Amino acid sequence: MAIKIFTFLLLILSVGYYFVPVENIKKDELDKDMPLVIFESSFMYTINEESINRIVYATHAIKYKDRDEMYNADIILKNTDETKDFKSEKLKAKLIIKNGNEYTLIDNVKYTRDDFMKLNTNELFYNDITKIATNTKPFDAVYNKHFLKGDTIYLDVNNDFVKANNTHFEIDVIKKN
Repeated sequence: MAIKIFTFLLLILSVGYYFVPVENIKKDELDKDMPLVIFESSFMYTINEESINRIVYATHAIKYKDRDEMYNADIILKNTDETKDFKSEKLKAKLIIKNGNEYTLIDNVKYTRDDFMKLNTNELFYNDITKIATNTKPFDAVYNKHFLKGDTIYLDVNNDFVKANNTHFEIDVIKKN
């Protein structure tokens, strides 16, 4: 008799638990940050009717739902504004995180504009629309043979404006008789 009651209780419990919804919380947490696509040795070209505007090379590129991550990446931005007197800009870093139009460059960052502007730092924040670059770590730069070192920098590419904190600036002056 006790065995019949025990099996009947197991039957009722199993039928009751069949209708209880089960949520897998751990799976949802893992799915939030899963990559959608992973590329190795990737090249990306942005093309319009006239020319190639942007070239992106990365050893690894990972696309997430809300951002892109590029490792050992180079980004070449061609000048499309005829009023500006440079050909291209190059951004290079070990890690570049792109979130919308915001780029975060981390570790061994190099920014160059043709052959007259070079900026080296370990961190750089760059907005592709406003063309403004900022950082919070020490940097060193070369502008037409003039050397600049400092703690933080604000660089407005559109207006050719540079602002830096705690700087040391060396100007190469040629003496004429």
